[in-house]
Amino acid sequence: MISILSPYRVFIIVINFKFKFQMKKYKLLLCLLFCFVQGKMLAQSTISGKVLSSYNSKTEALFGAAIHWENTSVGAITNENGVFEIPAPTEFPSNLIVNSLEHINDTILVRDSTQKLSIVLIKSVDLKAVQVVSNKNSTEISTIKTLNTETLGEPELLKAACCNLSESFETNPTVDVNYSDAITGAKEIQMLGLSGNYTQLLGEAIPTLRGLAVPFGLNYIPGSWMSSIQISKGAGSVANGYEAITGQINIEFKKPDDLPFLFLNVFEDSRGRSELNAILNTSISKTFHNTLFTHGSFRTTKPDHNNDGFLDQPQYGQVNFFNRLQFRKGNYEGQIGVKGLYEERAGGQTSFNASKDRGTTNAYGFNVKTMRGELITKSGKVYPATPWKSMGLQTSTTYHDQMSYFGLTQYNAKQVSFYGNYSLIGILGTTDHKYKVGADYKLDDYHENLNDSIFTRIEAVPGVYGEYTFSGDDHKLGVIVGSRIDYHNLFGWLYSPRINLKYNFTQNLIVRASGGKGYRTPNLYADNIGLLISSKQLIVEEKPDIEAAWNGGLNATYKFKVLAKEASITVDFYHTQFENQLVVDQYSREDAVLYYNLDGSSTANSFQTTFTYELINNLDIKFSYKLDDVKTSYKNVGSVQRPLIAREKLFANIGYKTKKELWWFDATLQWEGPKKLPNTTGDMNHVHGSDAHSETAIIESAPDFFMLNAQVTKVFRKFEAYIGGENLLNFTQHNPIIGSENPFGNSFDATRVWGPIMGTMIYGGIRISIQ
Repeated sequence: MISILSPYRVFIIVINFKFKFQMKKYKLLLCLLFCFVQGKMLAQSTISGKVLSSYNSKTEALFGAAIHWENTSVGAITNENGVFEIPAPTEFPSNLIVNSLEHINDTILVRDSTQKLSIVLIKSVDLKAVQVVSNKNSTEISTIKTLNTETLGEPELLKAACCNLSESFETNPTVDVNYSDAITGAKEIQMLGLSGNYTQLLGEAIPTLRGLAVPFGLNYIPGSWMSSIQISKGAGSVANGYEAITGQINIEFKKPDDLPFLFLNVFEDSRGRSELNAILNTSISKTFHNTLFTHGSFRTTKPDHNNDGFLDQPQYGQVNFFNRLQFRKGNYEGQIGVKGLYEERAGGQTSFNASKDRGTTNAYGFNVKTMRGELITKSGKVYPATPWKSMGLQTSTTYHDQMSYFGLTQYNAKQVSFYGNYSLIGILGTTDHKYKVGADYKLDDYHENLNDSIFTRIEAVPGVYGEYTFSGDDHKLGVIVGSRIDYHNLFGWLYSPRINLKYNFTQNLIVRASGGKGYRTPNLYADNIGLLISSKQLIVEEKPDIEAAWNGGLNATYKFKVLAKEASITVDFYHTQFENQLVVDQYSREDAVLYYNLDGSSTANSFQTTFTYELINNLDIKFSYKLDDVKTSYKNVGSVQRPLIAREKLFANIGYKTKKELWWFDATLQWEGPKKLPNTTGDMNHVHGSDAHSETAIIESAPDFFMLNAQVTKVFRKFEAYIGGENLLNFTQHNPIIGSENPFGNSFDATRVWGPIMGTMIYGGIRISIQ
């Protein structure tokens, strides 16, 4: 029996404090202090004025607008009343440049020091976000950013159970999440038709969940901790490293300004899963602010709905925390974050008893114990008078220790990693031309033990990068051109060029294009941990080389109105071409999985179109169609569709909020098309549900199926209550484990998971905010 530490014993914290830090007030004081000191130091006369924002014939004071003299670094920022004061230039006349996010920049000719300025910035229509889910912009596609970025805001994350990162994409058609096997509960994401290994995961712009964390890492970030998720398709920024091939997913954690003193989320589902999340948010002083994120979850039930003698889901227990101390003093700001996690999961046959059966063939069992710690630091200097200029240093140190066994297979692994990145951001003449240069260093130390075999490697990769960004005053054309050069101690020089383009043909039609190259070091066993739960031999035919691929894509977004209601349609097409790839071949032999470097072609073509429409007030619908054509060359087989990837998918979502937003309703229906299956012996599968039949058959392709999820949320005065269901159509892959009657025999295989393993699940929870 797995030992579970109850999460309810973890959250006992009492902190007294005298006052809360009022951010806006101190921003105002800092701005005024800066302007005053600068004026005294220069011993010059000053020019004052006011900046207003104009939209739909209405004007209001504009806070935070940046003002500077052309070709100088002398500047100021407007206060909450839109007022600014700036030292006079050395000569007249001079151009005063004014800019602010979501507004059209302006240049004012100032002829003398006595001139009083009243400046009106027009709010740009082009800068509105495309509304794809709700009129609260729970999901938005930016028309400002050159990168093809989709942001899932907190309202979107609250539409589903969203207990962790793996469950955060249930109402989004861009990212798919699948189980890697039928026993351990390990999950992987898929984007642009390829495994999530080729999508770079970032935690507030720092690479995270790499290496040994890949199999179970999606469970390590609780949903209650996240404020938003940014999904960028295609070639991303070179500033984050060379590992993004199909795109980047960046997780933003909740910030102090968005949090109450104490936030609680309690969750329970019908499969025996319990969770408690708590966030404590306190101001220590004017300089320091601390936020403590805590999480505890467990499952002790032993479900076996198909009576095959195996648990449908593992038992597990997890305790997880993240403490973030933020500071701000003068022009300097930063944070120190400490993360810690302990997780244990166990499963296998229902009769398995670890004390008696481990290491024997009496019964099949598995156990994974993970201890993980992270230290994150960020520090930087900001320039209030020149907000386009900054410099910063980010570091991340990670320790990951995993001890596990799967039947008679023992797999223990450790990873120690360090990442450091220094960057400098500035402009070339005007704010239309920005640059970002920097240097980073990545170190990974791996120690893996598979039965009696030991594998060790150290990867040390220093790199430098540069990126140029153009964005004109009219915001029609956007260009990001970047490249980086890295030296890998095992694979030599790596060159990563990338380009992103955006053009607004009209205020309603935006087209983007991107292209670039990425690299990735494969991890034989961590990337494919589900293959350890199989009787097949794992044969490494040659030493793996670094994976390298080019990715290019086009995106178009068009906004229009139907019956005076906002609608939009987006169309994406991306192509990925591998120069080298570690091929995991499950086709060439029935009794073995072969590992070798690509000898031939490996491509992925991904097409997606999404339509959104506000049918009536507060009622939004979204439809999406996706086609993934993913082929790889295999020995003795040739170029064929990669296994366990649905070629076609359909997605439909409907969301409704009552007038005062006291009730939220959401439902998502997904259809997954047939999937090609890898070879195996004794492949006996059948499905059950609405299409149940009693006979079994040998199948080479998995059937299509539908999934329906829904949730209802009621907002009360001081808390929210929600109830929902997943897989409400109760469709399951009835026998996902092949050879379950003899798990130590030649036909045993738990990796051919093509559909849901569990039937309908009902859940409920409460979110409480204490000010």
